[in-house]
Amino acid sequence: MNPFKLVNQFYESNADLLTSRSRDLNNGLADSKSIEDSLNGFAEAAGVVAKGLHALGQLHPFIGVAVGAFVLVITLDLSRRDNDRKVLAVKIQMQDLMTVFFELRHIRDSLDRGRDGMTIAERLKGLMVTIAKDVKACGSACDAYLKKSFLAKTVKSMTYETRLSEFASLFVDHRKRLELALAMHTSLGVDAANEKLDDQYVRLRAIEEKLDTIALFRKLDTPREKDIQKFIDEHGGVKSCLNNDDTLEELVAKSGESFSRISGREMTRRTNDLPGLRKKLFKELLEDVDDLFHRNMALFERKLDMQSKQLTETIQSESDHIINTLLSGAHDRINDPDLQRIWKDMGWKGSVKARHFVLALHDHYTDKLSKAGSSDTPTVDRGSQASLPSPRPPRSTTSLFFKRLDDRWALAYINAAYVQPILEAVDDDGTGFVSIKEVNTFVATRPDGWSLPQWIAYWAVGWQASITRYKNEIYSLIQTIFKTLEHVLPSNRRAVDEYLFHPTFWRIELLLRSTRSVNPKIFQDPDLSRITELYSNAEEERIDANLQDVAYELDTPATVSLVTGEGRIERFAFPLIYLLLRRHLKVINLACKHVLDMDELSTLNESLVSILLSIDDRIQNLEAVFKQTHLDVQARLGNFAFGMLSYGDIKRIPSQNSFASWVDDEDANTRGQEPVDLESIRMKIAHIPLAILKYGIHDGFQSTDYYEFEPSRLRRVSHALQGTWTGHASRTEGDEVITYILRVSFRVSPDLRKITGKGEDYSSAFDFEGRVSGGKEGYDFTFSPVDEDDVSKTCSGCLNTSTDVITIRWTDRRQKENPEEPFYLPIQLRRTPPSLLRYRYTPFQFSEDPVRSRWAFACNAALHLAQEKLWSRQFFQARFSERRRFVDFMGLTPQKPLNAAEKGELEYLRRDLNPSEARFYYALSEFEVRKLPWHPSWGCDSCERRITKCRIMCIQCLSEDLSDNVDLCGTCAEKSVTKRGFNHDVSHDMVKVEETLHDFSFAQVVEAARTTISRIKGVLRTVEAVRISSESAREKHPETNEAHEIACTCCGKDVSTPCWACVICTRDTFVCLDCDSRRMRSLPDGPSPSHRPAHTLVRIRDSSVAGQSATTEERLAALQQRFITLEHKMASGLAAIDAKVEERLSSLGQRVDNRLAIFEANAELRFDTLEAVLRQVAAQTAALPSIYTQVVREQFRAMYPTSPLSPRGR
Repeated sequence: MNPFKLVNQFYESNADLLTSRSRDLNNGLADSKSIEDSLNGFAEAAGVVAKGLHALGQLHPFIGVAVGAFVLVITLDLSRRDNDRKVLAVKIQMQDLMTVFFELRHIRDSLDRGRDGMTIAERLKGLMVTIAKDVKACGSACDAYLKKSFLAKTVKSMTYETRLSEFASLFVDHRKRLELALAMHTSLGVDAANEKLDDQYVRLRAIEEKLDTIALFRKLDTPREKDIQKFIDEHGGVKSCLNNDDTLEELVAKSGESFSRISGREMTRRTNDLPGLRKKLFKELLEDVDDLFHRNMALFERKLDMQSKQLTETIQSESDHIINTLLSGAHDRINDPDLQRIWKDMGWKGSVKARHFVLALHDHYTDKLSKAGSSDTPTVDRGSQASLPSPRPPRSTTSLFFKRLDDRWALAYINAAYVQPILEAVDDDGTGFVSIKEVNTFVATRPDGWSLPQWIAYWAVGWQASITRYKNEIYSLIQTIFKTLEHVLPSNRRAVDEYLFHPTFWRIELLLRSTRSVNPKIFQDPDLSRITELYSNAEEERIDANLQDVAYELDTPATVSLVTGEGRIERFAFPLIYLLLRRHLKVINLACKHVLDMDELSTLNESLVSILLSIDDRIQNLEAVFKQTHLDVQARLGNFAFGMLSYGDIKRIPSQNSFASWVDDEDANTRGQEPVDLESIRMKIAHIPLAILKYGIHDGFQSTDYYEFEPSRLRRVSHALQGTWTGHASRTEGDEVITYILRVSFRVSPDLRKITGKGEDYSSAFDFEGRVSGGKEGYDFTFSPVDEDDVSKTCSGCLNTSTDVITIRWTDRRQKENPEEPFYLPIQLRRTPPSLLRYRYTPFQFSEDPVRSRWAFACNAALHLAQEKLWSRQFFQARFSERRRFVDFMGLTPQKPLNAAEKGELEYLRRDLNPSEARFYYALSEFEVRKLPWHPSWGCDSCERRITKCRIMCIQCLSEDLSDNVDLCGTCAEKSVTKRGFNHDVSHDMVKVEETLHDFSFAQVVEAARTTISRIKGVLRTVEAVRISSESAREKHPETNEAHEIACTCCGKDVSTPCWACVICTRDTFVCLDCDSRRMRSLPDGPSPSHRPAHTLVRIRDSSVAGQSATTEERLAALQQRFITLEHKMASGLAAIDAKVEERLSSLGQRVDNRLAIFEANAELRFDTLEAVLRQVAAQTAALPSIYTQVVREQFRAMYPTSPLSPRGR
């Protein structure tokens, strides 16, 4: 038949689906039903358009580049379950653009030349490339948009909607150009051409009406989106909502999303983690959408390439069966001759019950082999089950082997005992009936060289053996990962801890634990073991090759489907998880040597999440089918796929975690015992390429070299712009505006037109390129950073040669959304060296007193330069102090937030530090923060702040399944708490951990802590009893003292309760409270030299027995012991008081005696002196004439009338 006629018939028969749907959407008067019909019919219409364009491309190959891009994007998109209505609206515009290509059905030869001498292929060649590029860019943008959380899309709704509407407008513009080009080329005669042009003109006028996609998006808003947007508007906008805790929490509640979905981290017990959530949403708000789309494009193109390969393979595999059987009978539609014969002999119609199908298969092959001459059918005990459909067949690497095999061994597995696994392998929809289509699909996926009995035997038992092997491999990998954890660099430990504590590992553990392993006797059959191993290896190689194509990054469930190919997810879940974890282990090994990006491991979790989402979709589909058959859904799922999909409610249950307790009975002496030490890790790292890292390594700080901008290096070209310029800039970070020094160094090319240079602030550095030209007042210039992440950022400025001041202004696409952002305000730059800008006067200071301002700046700058040149000790002490304060302020934990004075000092440091120094300090502070211990994000149950150092956990306030307990930070360790039904008291037994306590070891740590507490309290009771006993009793039993002598392992002093005891050390290791608070290391010659401060400790408040496990006798004995101890302590205390009183009285008496002795000595000395003076006076008086003697006597009597020397006194 004429291919042009076929295309025309196809178009006419599907005219309703191929007509424009975008006009219904863009019509302002369109009702909601018309819009819904257009959106709901997109999938069907897109499939029809893709088929028609594929046929049209055979006639006009030049459209292949555009058609291919559209088909790939649409096919990839149709597999998504989370398509957004606004995305569908844009895709409809894309689809309507592609429908214009059907006008080519009127052109019989694309090489015919038009009136202007050009062929239609030549005329549209450039447009085809442009359309293909824009279609892929739109697909990538939609893909990145759909991966965002609902709230993340809402807070930036205008930005995303603007970008999406730009794509819609772009497709409308391409459609106009395409229709115009086709109208100009069409040669139907002058009159016909005029009529055609008139018709095109009318259509173009209709299209030229402004496409108000934003208004359409408002119609497509869901009630939840409208409610959220109204809430944001009523509360002052997005930033106001994010800065207020109550508003933010209400916003999240209204969004209907969990905190973990928005922040990307697990929040199980506590209701929120507002600081982390706020940081995440602010990051989303400030993220450049163009950069996001640009980064996503690389992965999207890899997915398109894989989709293209699979479509090609599908077309080739189906081309052999395009024209098949006529409707002479149902059995004629079956491709396999054996199954066709069975179907015909049994008289089955469209479908058959599974049990009948399996029994008929067994009888058929038994008869067939017996006729060919056979011995007894083997009857090995093969008690097992298996399941599920098959993957795309591996290449014929094992075909020769299978051609030599006899099929008799397989008959033992084709019987009623294996109905369930065989049924699951064939029955695609899980209804319990086998249809002709399902039989053909099952046979088509058979590997080359395999017979049908071998293929059925594999799915009867071999598949379960395969998943059992992968189950063991996954357990082994996870154990190896946790063993490697202790060797991870401290700077990477937090990222690895967050990766391992992600909910995906709970899900994987549930998946492994719920899957039943195969009966070990199955491996006694060499034929079955051989085909299972070969097929599993071939499938693993195929999946691994596909994973390499997408760089092991599974961003969505659609990508998972691309990697696995056709088939249900339970067939590929275990191999996928195994291959991903094997890759992740390599990354973690690299983390033992190199510093990784913080986002490196979070992307690894995303791949595991995509697999688990695919499994969830499969469970939902099966539940819907099982509910229709009125069966017990949970029981049915428990028997399906060997229990793989039966794990029910997903929640964290550390008490049942099997990662640490798993042992591979078949391989217990080999793989599970592999040593994981630093030396073996280093040997592995030598063979791991750094290219597997998405973000590379960050082992060192990259300083910026400004040597080339020194004046001596810039003499070859004379230009006023050259050199280093500095000034103060501002920008918003979170909820505060920060000010900092910006340094920009210019270098002008010899032709005086181009500029290159470097820039730096306290947190980043960049290289730039631009152009310079003469201006009104000096020179005008523009430049853009050459970093790929800042492709949309530009800077324009001018140099005023009269004032020697540069004024610059940054611009990017985010400026429209944040016009008041300080980052976009003008910045003035001067030639002041960056280290001296701190001393420069402000405009206000200069206006108040210009002379004083200049002299102060000159003096301070000169002193700074002199101290720097002379290497002054005072200068370096000041720099060291600034560095220490900056690092401390930037790295403070939530338990110690900045006060007002510290915030002011940090603002001063950020504003005045040299950018090179500030950037180094900033990197150093981030590095120190990365090394802080990380604990689950639910925080302290007392102060409700995030726990970042030591986590103190009560093991008495602990749920039975270990999923909930009371956690405290170091500051709140001595506080009582009542939370979630727990009544925590300070007397409870506590465990202190300084590293993340994973579910892998949670139960072991709790059990070890309880055992340690019981043992240590017994030791303390013994020691107390020994101390209470008399000195003679101690002499009789000296060995008791030695055995139970306790001392602090850090300071060597005697330890008394309360104290800490180590859970990790094999010996009884005690740490006093003082050494623990100062994080002292153990003494090399102390009781436990191997003890580390990071070891898990238990707090021993006293030696009493507590807990439900204590018997009545033990409690009475403990109470008696406490009374005895109390009596001993009281007696000791009273004796100490008596001794102190007696000592003080004795001291007081001695002091009184000393004081009296001193007083007597002083009095005697004074009396002797007075007597000597009187004697001297008397002697001098006696030597005078008598007249003077008489005068003296009279004066003396006048002064002392009652003196004993007077006659009256006598």
